[in-house]
Amino acid sequence: MPSVGVIATGGTIASTATENGAVPTESVQALIQSYPFAVDEIDIQVEQVAQEPSSELTISDLVALQKRVRTVAQEVEGIVILHGTDTIEETAYFLDVVVDVDIPVVLTGSQRTHDQVSSDGPANVKGSLQTVAHGHVSDGVFVFFNDQLHAARAVSKVHSSNLAAYTSGDYGLVAERTPDGLWFYRQPESLSKTIPVTEITATVELVTVSTDTGGEQISNAVDRGVDGIVVNALGLGNVPQAVATAIASAIEQGVTVVVTTRCRTGAVSPVYGSDGGAKVLQEAGALFESNLSAHKARLKLLAALSAEETDEDIRAVFDPHRYDGHGYVDTEIL
Repeated sequence: MPSVGVIATGGTIASTATENGAVPTESVQALIQSYPFAVDEIDIQVEQVAQEPSSELTISDLVALQKRVRTVAQEVEGIVILHGTDTIEETAYFLDVVVDVDIPVVLTGSQRTHDQVSSDGPANVKGSLQTVAHGHVSDGVFVFFNDQLHAARAVSKVHSSNLAAYTSGDYGLVAERTPDGLWFYRQPESLSKTIPVTEITATVELVTVSTDTGGEQISNAVDRGVDGIVVNALGLGNVPQAVATAIASAIEQGVTVVVTTRCRTGAVSPVYGSDGGAKVLQEAGALFESNLSAHKARLKLLAALSAEETDEDIRAVFDPHRYDGHGYVDTEIL
């Protein structure tokens, strides 16, 4: 009988209707007891580390969660984390980056509250437990939702309420749950660089740009003493001229700046040489985070800066030519 740790953080899956709206009320013990068909033939140990909507979780909460994952991983063969859907992809990616354990970790939740008709929580929990107990899934962090298994780096929430809320974009699914079990589309493995930190000591601001955005947000962040800034830029990594000027100033003052794209698919690239072009940002010293979303890039930069690595080490972490299993591959032409 496989042993699985179930760690609960709150979220819609634990929520019920109150006079003030839906809020997390159900403990992990109550949830598991109400899913007897989902936990059959699995040895489960449960614990509650938070009882919050995921929109209210803090970096400190994520640090506490990763510590529990490290500890529980020594006692079980897999871990399932019950989590709110708003930021489940961020928590999954954070754990994938900072936690290096040799068992699978699967995050899941629900779009419908525990007391709604046809809540999706029970099926998601059952599928998650089946995943971590599956012999083909040996490590890595994933999100299981609506019978689909996603890698932490690739997964993104694309619908606010539909049960089919998540996609892995161009990466595609890792696996899909069918009546005969999990059907795998590719190898279940991590797509993330590991930065094994246990504490987050850095501060990183996230700035999104649009037409005629000024550089005030970046300047204000620098004045507040942040360690890093992630700029969610346009297209291939371009920004308005005023933003480019603020980025260059921030880098001169020792702030690490990472550039991502607002586009749902595709990677940033220093092609354009206009005043706000990505090539100008590269020449100023900005780093480029391939096709990773801005909110995940912020977590990655928090980890990298907290690891107290050198500037060269941090640049290596964001080098798109050094990914294992995906990204650019340099080959020698014979």
